[in-house]
Amino acid sequence: MKKIVIFSCFSFLAVFVFAAFPVETQNLLTEADPEKFKLDVWVFLIGILTLLLLPYSLLLLFIRKKNFRGSLAWGWLAGLVLIILLVIAIELVQSGGLLLY
Repeated sequence: MKKIVIFSCFSFLAVFVFAAFPVETQNLLTEADPEKFKLDVWVFLIGILTLLLLPYSLLLLFIRKKNFRGSLAWGWLAGLVLIILLVIAIELVQSGGLLLY
């Protein structure tokens, strides 16, 4: 029974991975919109790290740099998600639902 389940999973995976239509890579690479939002990686990381200092990190919103505020907001959101996942993992370890060896 175990072999059948594993075989079925890999069969479904092969169906989803296969692309039966042509993809035009030239159009995908040349149609980049320069006005579109681009994530600034350093600001994103600063947003994750300064989430716990939120009252003071709000001062960073006064910086007027292109895509700075958006990247900072995405960093804060990612930091919040990481904290929530960390709390859930700690609760699962304490309750015995998540085993760490």
